[in-house]
Amino acid sequence: MRMVFMNFKIGDIVARKSYGSDILFKVVDIKNEGGKKVAILKGICYRLEADAPESDLMIQPESNVREYNKKINMKVEEKVRSLTASALRTNAKKKIFSRSF
Repeated sequence: MRMVFMNFKIGDIVARKSYGSDILFKVVDIKNEGGKKVAILKGICYRLEADAPESDLMIQPESNVREYNKKINMKVEEKVRSLTASALRTNAKKKIFSRSF
C-alpha cells in the first residue's frame, strides 16, 4: 500500500495521518491560513466535513480508494441484512401476538 506525500489539489482523495487514515476525503477547497495550506474535506463515503493542514494529509492511490469503497459497501450490506432480519423477527412476533387474542 503506497501512500503519496505531495502537494494536493482540489479533487484529490486524501486521508488524515493524525486519524490513522481511517476515513477518505475529497479535497473540495484549499485555504491559506497563516501562510500554511489547509484543505477543506468532504467524506467520500460518510456525510462528513473536516479541515486539515497539508502536513496531515496523504494523497491516496486509486487502489486504496477502491479497497476503501469495497470495505464500506460490505459494512453497509451487513447492516442492511441485520436490520432486515430484525424486522422479520419483529413482524413474526407481532403475528404470533395478534393470533393469541
